[in-house]
Amino acid sequence: MKIRTHRQPLVALESVAITDIILNMFIFFFISFSLVYTFNPAREAHIQVSLPQAEAQPQAPGREPIVVNISAKGEVYLGTVRTTLPRLTQEVRRRLADQGTAPVIVRSDKGVVFDTVVKVIEAVNKGGAERLSVAVEHKKGD
Repeated sequence: MKIRTHRQPLVALESVAITDIILNMFIFFFISFSLVYTFNPAREAHIQVSLPQAEAQPQAPGREPIVVNISAKGEVYLGTVRTTLPRLTQEVRRRLADQGTAPVIVRSDKGVVFDTVVKVIEAVNKGGAERLSVAVEHKKGD
């Protein structure tokens, strides 16, 4: 008598599970790195500002400085956030109330009209800044 065994082929879903795991890891790392990049405080350096040159660079000791950037187009940024002069005054006033006497550094492109720089400095002074510096590139030897 012949015994028949009923062997059913096993369905292998291992490749589907591995693909799912790899896809989930890809999504996780993609979102993680994009969030790290988005909320990176050093991103203000990505605003293109060609600084004027000077012999000595002013140093702002003490607390974390409030950085105001003026792009070549005359756009004003507080850190990396574009702002207007009245909002700049209000935000500087609010940050100084939170941080005390934090220094304010104005980074302006060397091609910006000087009138724009003066208006920004005036707005920062209206905000109550006591310590103000203008950022420059260190001048290389002649």
